[in-house]
Amino acid sequence: MDSLILKIDDKSSYDFNYFDIGRIDGIEKLVVLNQINSSVDFYSLQDGNIEDRFDVPQDGPTPVRNTQGMLFYNQDSIFVFTSFLLSRFGLFDKNGEIRSLHRPIIETDNLRDKVINQASSPTLPTVYSNGKLFFSQLTLGNPAGNPKFSESHNPEFIYYLEKDSIAQVHHLKMPADYKGSTMPLSFSFHSKAMNDANEFVVSWFATDSLYVFDMDFNLKSKHLGKSGLSKGFEKTTYPLSQEEADRLTISQTHYPRLIYDPYRRLYYRFAYIGRPYDPNELIDYKSTQKNPFSIIVLDEDFIKLEEVVFPGSVYNLYHAFVAESGLYLPMANIFYVNLSEDEVKYEIFDFSSL
Repeated sequence: MDSLILKIDDKSSYDFNYFDIGRIDGIEKLVVLNQINSSVDFYSLQDGNIEDRFDVPQDGPTPVRNTQGMLFYNQDSIFVFTSFLLSRFGLFDKNGEIRSLHRPIIETDNLRDKVINQASSPTLPTVYSNGKLFFSQLTLGNPAGNPKFSESHNPEFIYYLEKDSIAQVHHLKMPADYKGSTMPLSFSFHSKAMNDANEFVVSWFATDSLYVFDMDFNLKSKHLGKSGLSKGFEKTTYPLSQEEADRLTISQTHYPRLIYDPYRRLYYRFAYIGRPYDPNELIDYKSTQKNPFSIIVLDEDFIKLEEVVFPGSVYNLYHAFVAESGLYLPMANIFYVNLSEDEVKYEIFDFSSL
């Protein structure tokens, strides 16, 4: 429908791993956690310029170091999270004034429950509601070598701000069709989105269904959100070599991201489309960005409206976001031949007419 050029200055990078959308004085902004500059940067969605930034303190009485993730709740409540154990995260206002610091108290003797590998990324956003932060966590286990991995992994936990305490959501597990399987590391991940009914909608990488939970993570419903290009998943129960895990990741269609669009009341489920695996290709964790992908558009009742296919090696679906104008899809793939360190072009799509 339209496009936006985002300008990158010499204190920034085109590779936005942690960001959010928020309104400052009523105007929508792209808010980026700048890990290079240790700052929070505010970009205009009108002209793509950086309009303001504040430094995240690294020294002094209130340092917030090793940042990894953020949540823009409102202009007076911007959370900046630390990696891994959330050892010391901060709550800031739009001017960079620190409002509070938080340290987790994990009341358990179980070592596994003490290990919190929090995400707080656009794919796995942290959500605030009624004094609680709802976090997703990545695994520290070995899904490629353990067929019982899915039965022990706890993908979500809750942080109680008033008490600075953490509780695992023990009753939420991976889908039943994962049981007894080994899998590539990325297939153990999930993506979540919150809809207008305060429900969590969860999309697992290697299952065709979408799962709807209430705020206590009780399952309410399950819906098919399958790509028309999916041929199903190859189930493995034996320990996977790195080459075998690479083959499964590259060659199988899977679902790395889910976004809810509150302006148009639509869901966008992204699917990496499997491509032939070449054992001579140099593979790393970003190699799936060479795969073509699709966006499966579903309405608020999870009825599939359309599936739109995009080429590989051009867009970065992990950096896509929804704003008032539509879905912003950046041409920021690391394999894109026209990739620039000075700017990022977003193509803006409006699927409301489907």
